[in-house]
Amino acid sequence: MKGSDGTAEKVRFFNVSLINANPMSIPKFPQPQRLMGELIHSIEAANPKFAWVQFLFRRVNLSPTLIALKNSMHVAAEQIKTPKRSIIDDSEYDRPELYRDWYKRSGERIKRIDAIANVPHVLLAIQGMWVGDPRQLSSLPFKDCHDELDRLGTFVYRDPWMLVELVERRMVTAVSPYIMSYARSRLEPPSFLMTQEEIPYYLHLPVTATEGFLDSLGKRSSYSPDIQPGHVEGGDGNGESPTVAVSSRVKVLGLAKVPKIDEPLEDERLERLALLPSASVRGFEVLFSGGASQMLLSSRTERDATEYLGVMESVYGTLDVIEMPPVPAYLREIPRIVGLNLAPAQRASLGGPTRRPGQVAGRLASSIRRRLPRRSER
Repeated sequence: MKGSDGTAEKVRFFNVSLINANPMSIPKFPQPQRLMGELIHSIEAANPKFAWVQFLFRRVNLSPTLIALKNSMHVAAEQIKTPKRSIIDDSEYDRPELYRDWYKRSGERIKRIDAIANVPHVLLAIQGMWVGDPRQLSSLPFKDCHDELDRLGTFVYRDPWMLVELVERRMVTAVSPYIMSYARSRLEPPSFLMTQEEIPYYLHLPVTATEGFLDSLGKRSSYSPDIQPGHVEGGDGNGESPTVAVSSRVKVLGLAKVPKIDEPLEDERLERLALLPSASVRGFEVLFSGGASQMLLSSRTERDATEYLGVMESVYGTLDVIEMPPVPAYLREIPRIVGLNLAPAQRASLGGPTRRPGQVAGRLASSIRRRLPRRSER
C-alpha cells in the first residue's frame, strides 16, 4: 500500500502468541527487566513511520481448565497407547500417533500443568500496529521469549478492524476453548498464560545501562527509589485522577519522563510487580512516532488507573505522568496514508473529542479496508 505521496507506507497489525500452541508453555525472555529495553531499541533500529505495541494483561483463575486439560490429555494418551486391531486378520498394530511429538512429550507437558495448575495466573496479550516495512517485524525480540515447550512468534495481519481492538484495548480473556482444544487439534490462543514469577520478564520499565541507549525516549528523569504519593498532571493535587478529555471506556496515562535506570532492580522491588495484574484489563504500551518513543499505562476506570499507577510508583518511585487520549495522534494520518481525500468536516469528526475512540477507530478501519488490495491482487 502506498501513501498519497507515492512512498510505500504499509499498514500491518500483529499479534504475538505461542508458535506451536502449547498452552502449558510459559515462555519468557532470557533475562528479567530486559525485554522492554530490547523492544524499544529494535523499534528505533527499524525506524518505522509508526509503531504501537500493547501488553494487555489481567489476573485470571485457569486452574479448573488446566486440570480438565490434564485429564483429557491422560485419556488421549491412554487411547494412543492402546493398539488397534486389523479387521482382516485380527492382529494388533501400533497407532501412528504413538510416534508423533504430541504423545512423546505428553508426560513432560502434563508435569508442567501440575506445576502451574494451582498458582496465581495472569493472562497476557501482546498486539500492535506497524506502519513501515512489515519484514522488520521479525527483528522484534519476541522470538527470543521461549521455554523448553514452546516459543513466541509474531503473526501479521491485514485486517483493519484490529485497529478497533487496539484503541479499545481489548484482549481475548475466554481462552478455555483454546486450551481444551489441545487434546484434539491445536488452535493458537491470542493470549497466553503466565504466572506472577514471569511478570518482571514482560512488564517493566527499560534498563539503560549503556549511554545513548534508547535515545528515542527523550529527556529522562533520574531514578529515585523513594516512594511518594503520585498524582496525574492536570489533577487537583489531592491524588484524585482527573477526567480524560476523550469520552472513553479506557483511561490512558503517558510517562512524561521515563526514569533512567542503570542497573536491574533488586528482587525485593521486583516482587511488587506481581501486584500489577488486577481483575480488569490493564495495559503497558510502547508508542513510536516521528523518531520518538513513549510509554503508556492504560486501564478501564479512573480508580483502576490510580491503583495501577500506585503499584508502579511502589517499584519505581514517583512517576511524572500526563493524560493521553486513547487514540494516538498519528492515526489521523491514516486517511492520507491510504490515499483518501476527506472533506474537512470528515477530518474533524475523526479527531473530534466528542466521538468515542471505538467509533473513530471503526471509521479509520473502514478507510483502510476500502484501500486494501483485493485477495486476487495480494
